[in-house]
Amino acid sequence: MERDDIFKAIQSAVEDTPLFIIGSGSSAAHHLPGMGLLGDHLLTQLDSKYTGTTCWDTFRENLKSGADLETALLGVTLTPEMLIDVKCETWNLISSKDLELFDRILFDNEILPLSQLIRKFYQAHPQKVDIITTNYDRVIEYACDSIGLPVSTGFEGYYQKRFTGRFPSRDTVNLLKVHGSLDVFRDAHDVAVSVPMLRELPPGLVPEIITPGRSKFEAILQGTPRQILSAADERIGQATGFLCIGYGFNDTQVQENIVSRIRTGVPIVVITRDVFDSAAHLLANNAKHYISIQEGMKPNTTEICIDRTVEILDGTFWTIDGFMSIID
Repeated sequence: MERDDIFKAIQSAVEDTPLFIIGSGSSAAHHLPGMGLLGDHLLTQLDSKYTGTTCWDTFRENLKSGADLETALLGVTLTPEMLIDVKCETWNLISSKDLELFDRILFDNEILPLSQLIRKFYQAHPQKVDIITTNYDRVIEYACDSIGLPVSTGFEGYYQKRFTGRFPSRDTVNLLKVHGSLDVFRDAHDVAVSVPMLRELPPGLVPEIITPGRSKFEAILQGTPRQILSAADERIGQATGFLCIGYGFNDTQVQENIVSRIRTGVPIVVITRDVFDSAAHLLANNAKHYISIQEGMKPNTTEICIDRTVEILDGTFWTIDGFMSIID
């Protein structure tokens, strides 16, 4: 295909405002820790406390044998105390790096490319963008703040926000954080509360974040996460297209309905540094119309796959800035 034809195919796939699916690859560009660093952090902070406990020792050996954090925790049932500690340490690591990013935005004028991408799709009537993310961090919120777009997370209030589950149908960026948020906690009465931008984790509040491993499958089907997942599924069922950014297709509950929709012909565009084999097979075996955009094997090249046909272009189009140059 000629370059112009490739670009037209991409433009056509996102012509109607797509449903955004944003994963950890999007945050990695801003130096937020991924699963590898998180695994190292958990061992550093908790290993001395839990060494000698069978489930923890298994987890540690899984990590040391080369398993990623998700795999290392998948066959391990942590005790309730361990699970709380894992949540708290996950929050400590990611929150500290997230706030460093906020300081760079505030004081050093760091630019978030995601801002311009969201703004482009927000401009269409009724000025609404729906975003589903598995990330805990606030990169999307920061991106919207920097261009003055309102964000709805399902929580309402000012300093102490409670979950209402309301996501407006216009004039907003609806942000559904299906694995929880740095701003959301469970209080002593097991009630979900959103307290934005805490710099330290206060006593009595446990982060409501869904960590990797076996417990994830139960946690996402309880309480507030279940309501957010239900709202996400509703939007997936209504989507005219999907735009996936840094999303690795590793979350069964999140992507099950996406797969059902792309089997019917709903277009899906995936932008990421590297499309893993599992994601490539999922798209090739299920999607009637898909486009993946990833870094090429040679420097300053991009590999674009359109319905199983692979094209190599000179230029960097797998970044958000590069993608914007195609659709702008």
